[in-house]
Amino acid sequence: MRITRLEIENFRSIRRLVVDLGDTTVFVGPNNAGKTAILDALRIALTRRWGQRGTGFSEYDIHLADDTVDPKASSGVRIELRSEEGEPSEWLDTIAADLGDIVQLDPTTARRAIVLRTRCAWSDETGAFEPSWEFLDARRDPLAGRSARRVNLERFWQYLPVFYLGALRDVGDEFSPRSSQFWGRLLRALEIPPGLESRALRVLDLLNRRLLEADPRLAEIAETLSGATRIAARDRDGGLDLRMVPLKTWDLLSRAEIILRNEPDLPWLPLRHQGQGIQSLSVIFLFQAFVDHLLRELYEPGSEPVLALEEPETHLHPQAVRTLWRHVSALPGQKIVTTHSPYFVQHVPFRDLRLVRLTANGTEVRSLPASFSASIPSLDGLEAVVANSSGVLTYERASETLTVHGALGERLYRDLLACCGADERRPELEPLLRDLRERSSLYVDDDELQSLETYARRMRGEIFFAERWLIVEGQADYLIVHAVAHALDYDLDQHGVSVVDAQNNGSPATFAALARALGIPWLAVFDGDDAGREFVRAIANRGFSAEELSQRCRTHAAGDLEAQLVADGLGPELREVLAALGIRDAYALNDADLVVRLRAEKTANAAEFAARVRRGADLAQRTPEAFRAAIEQLRGLT
Repeated sequence: MRITRLEIENFRSIRRLVVDLGDTTVFVGPNNAGKTAILDALRIALTRRWGQRGTGFSEYDIHLADDTVDPKASSGVRIELRSEEGEPSEWLDTIAADLGDIVQLDPTTARRAIVLRTRCAWSDETGAFEPSWEFLDARRDPLAGRSARRVNLERFWQYLPVFYLGALRDVGDEFSPRSSQFWGRLLRALEIPPGLESRALRVLDLLNRRLLEADPRLAEIAETLSGATRIAARDRDGGLDLRMVPLKTWDLLSRAEIILRNEPDLPWLPLRHQGQGIQSLSVIFLFQAFVDHLLRELYEPGSEPVLALEEPETHLHPQAVRTLWRHVSALPGQKIVTTHSPYFVQHVPFRDLRLVRLTANGTEVRSLPASFSASIPSLDGLEAVVANSSGVLTYERASETLTVHGALGERLYRDLLACCGADERRPELEPLLRDLRERSSLYVDDDELQSLETYARRMRGEIFFAERWLIVEGQADYLIVHAVAHALDYDLDQHGVSVVDAQNNGSPATFAALARALGIPWLAVFDGDDAGREFVRAIANRGFSAEELSQRCRTHAAGDLEAQLVADGLGPELREVLAALGIRDAYALNDADLVVRLRAEKTANAAEFAARVRRGADLAQRTPEAFRAAIEQLRGLT
């Protein structure tokens, strides 16, 4: 079992949020955007403390629009978790039998699902914020009778255990036999054969006597301290002994600790004396050891752990972080991860990423789903449209969910509208279908994502953490636009702008579609030649309107970048650039030949010219107007 969907309402920075979760889901975004709130919502909803004091919610968890709102007047927090089979009969039969009171079967897909809703709202009766829970049926109505018994909740926990590892992973706590959620349980589960235990105790007793005999003062100290027993025992003989080694085998095991060395010639050192990076990693792998050796013993057959993991890259160097994704994704169970590392993100598949942003409407999450769904009641002719859609559409009758796999084309959209016909609900259904079509227009297909996996790996980490994108053609544009922005007092890095040199990393149209799908504001500047105009046409073919293209895309009026630089009267400065780079006849070149020479070594020439632009705003003001206008538009672009 795993969590397939998480819905959150009125929780901290979240007004309303619906997130689909996979085997591994990675949340990225700036600080205080709501990533930790998402993990905490999951953790609180599946806490083992329901019905006890300190369940997990407080009045500070209630989402408030502003300081004047009274949390007691709020409708309260709502968190829904959905666990659903990926395919029919995926769950063991024992799960269906053990959780039969809360398992719901979809008659259309034959897949089983469990939906848990938790709430927290102010109660006038008790004068406190009261948490509650309930399981839901396919229509999201609360289950009653036997299905509402607390034993169902406790059984559900046994099949879906959640473990949380925060960003500050303290080995002192995580490897403590008492406070650790893993270490102490692993140690207590160890079984020592009775014969070995007896021999071990005899060896410990012998070692203790030898140590006491090594210095007569130890026996004298013991004799002095035994006075305490004579006073306390009164008329009975007490006794006192010094114990230099553990008394029992559990005492011996409880003092177990990890020692390691990073190189064969280095000394062995306890884990607590290692670097913070090694300590953090050790806690992650401690979770794996716990799952491998103890999960099946403590939980039910068929149970799968859910690991909520904050910032696995903590304290690691970039090369180590790049390899970390492979190890995290290989951990057992379902992983829900937050990260701030562009190096970690480089290797995460696009569809596993969730971009978290804090907006005027609270925390929002964008992703690249392969399908889009809407709640549509059964209509005359709907199932026939679905059957003739060649797999583009599916419909789940029990939950009344229509799903588009990919983009919803015009023909299918019109067929769906026709199903509304004379239905009295048509005024409500048409906006739902229109919204479904608009959302599905954000679809980016697997081939395009594979192209980005291949070509854009270097910059993937950067662009997913950026606030805005400026799409340009190549490296020369990248260097010059950075220099112009810096000289005009709008440093792109400082303001969260990522410059995407699209030709070196894939298709400009793909990046435009990607930005739209992820809700990232973007602009583009291309050459005014045939290639540049083709880039604009390719973006238009992705469903961008003519108005949006005119607002977002610019081209150099004189042709390519080099021709535009010369046309802007920068010939003298460009000849100086060539001369500085060793071109002997640079000052004798006419404008046409100058353009040819600039094109011959585009990147090197652009780098030298960019260095000069950075040193003076006067030169920057004479650079191509398309660059300067785009930089000005980036200020506050949303």
